Amino acid sequence: MFPKSIRSKLMSLMLITTLIPAGISITVTYFVTKSTITEKSIAENTRILSLGEDNMSNYLGGIHQLIMSVYSGINLPNSLYTSLLNAKPVSSAPYSLGSTDIRDIVSNQLFNMYQSNKDIYQIHLFVVANKQSNTLLNGFFRRERNDAYIPVIAVKGDKRPVVEPIHLDHRYGLKTNIPNLKSGTTEVMSVHVPIYRTPSDEAMAYLSIDLRASGLEAITKSMFDPTAEQIFLVDGQGDIIYASEAAMSGKNIQIGWDQARKDQMRKDQMRKDQMSGYYRWQDGIVFFQRVDSPLFEGWLLKRVHDHYLYEETRKITGINAGIGTLFLIIGAAASVLISFRFTSPIKKLIAFTQKVQTGQFNAQVDVENEDEIGLLTRKITGMTATIHQLIENEYRLEIANKTNQLKALQAQINPHFLYNALQSIATTSLRYQAVKVYDLIYSLGSMMRYAMATEETSVTLETEMEHVHNYLLLQQERFGGELSVQVDVEPSARQCKIPKMIIQPLVENVFKHGFADSIQQGQIHIEIKLETTDRLIISVSDNGKGMSENMMNLIEVELSKKSVVANDKIGLINVLARLRLHVGQEAKLLMRPNEPSGLKVVIQIPING
Repeated sequence: MFPKSIRSKLMSLMLITTLIPAGISITVTYFVTKSTITEKSIAENTRILSLGEDNMSNYLGGIHQLIMSVYSGINLPNSLYTSLLNAKPVSSAPYSLGSTDIRDIVSNQLFNMYQSNKDIYQIHLFVVANKQSNTLLNGFFRRERNDAYIPVIAVKGDKRPVVEPIHLDHRYGLKTNIPNLKSGTTEVMSVHVPIYRTPSDEAMAYLSIDLRASGLEAITKSMFDPTAEQIFLVDGQGDIIYASEAAMSGKNIQIGWDQARKDQMRKDQMRKDQMSGYYRWQDGIVFFQRVDSPLFEGWLLKRVHDHYLYEETRKITGINAGIGTLFLIIGAAASVLISFRFTSPIKKLIAFTQKVQTGQFNAQVDVENEDEIGLLTRKITGMTATIHQLIENEYRLEIANKTNQLKALQAQINPHFLYNALQSIATTSLRYQAVKVYDLIYSLGSMMRYAMATEETSVTLETEMEHVHNYLLLQQERFGGELSVQVDVEPSARQCKIPKMIIQPLVENVFKHGFADSIQQGQIHIEIKLETTDRLIISVSDNGKGMSENMMNLIEVELSKKSVVANDKIGLINVLARLRLHVGQEAKLLMRPNEPSGLKVVIQIPING
């Protein structure tokens, strides 16, 4: 069977000549190249982050030494530390200069600190005893009482400095202005350190140093490619102190790096005190390096996107894909040549099925092949002959049934005889001056003639309303003065085409249900209008007993179905089913209680349905 299989011939040729060698080549090359580039990137980025950590630690270490210089004059009478130690509380009265004024000492110490590092933008020293704020900004020293200032401190029990993420500068609540210098224009990273009364834990002052963000940018600039990589400086709580994307500074990092790092450690059996490493996250690799300094403890993170990491891999893969495509074209050409040999029987079979589709069940097709197509052709021709025989048998049976139905109809009374008989009775009533009887008989006869005209399935609204008028005329004669009818038909709607016998069942439903028990001052209102240019609205309302909530819910459930099936017991469902047979699913039938009593039924018919 294998040599005769068309599928085996075509698929084997395609796989052997093109797909298998090309697919293996592209796959192997891609994974080998990807693995090599990944290892190279890991080694390179680990080295870069290690150098970056050294630079960051040195930078932060210099700031820490600068802060610790405050304690260098513990035993000197004119040092900043001694001045803070001797600071006395003052009353809530405005601050005034006196013997306790340490302005020169504070300004000189802050100025020396300011000059020692070019990245310092502002230094603020808040003295707790007298609630003084001392600020040195751009060479200008300002000092004033600052009762509203709240120091930035670490969590309770933690004496470490607080490093505040990159933000716009501010004046720490000072009201004194600096000439030609506007607040909130420079991005800074703030370091907040309490100055303790050694050896106790009592804070005498709080020192804040604002460092320009450009300092951190200079350190991290050589560590990443801004077009495809991201760099973060993150503290122990996951808050971003600095980010290459300024908008992320100050946020809590959302890439789950710490948990992912721990998971990678467990997977690779790394030490818990691992200071550096990497892990995969979403569409890239995240490298991490621990940063430990007296001023800051946290992590340097670098995120490299796969798109950038595997750019070279994609180039090599593209070359291999081009070679594979060439083999694919060659294999496809060979497949086409071979397929011409095997598809000619399929074309003959298609021509045969087209003849059968047009009703030529006696058509024939020559079978020469011994493969699957030859077998299929024989099966189809045999099946067609069987179907032809079944159709002939069914057709003969249907003719016999129609003949029997015709004979049964011929045995019944011709409805036209009843119509003609009514016409004769009406003529007789006129002869005896019974005009009212004539009108009633005429209305009944018109209704019968309208119902017997089965050749018409769609009529104009005006014709349908004539039928409704005849029906209501008979009902008004039946109930006398207890029934009033109001009909409002928009003139532009009278020539609209609608399915036949749609409105009269709605009116009949009023008498079957609304006025079933009794009728006293009964009212029926029929309103028909064109709501839009393509939709006709027909509403029939009454003041009868209405419909119970359970019955209304039951009918609404049936009406809400896409496929409404006719129901001999519920006329409204039959109306909607017939409507949708004629105009489609856009037709709707709605019910709602009529005020103060009764029921209102509304049908919506698309005119062009």
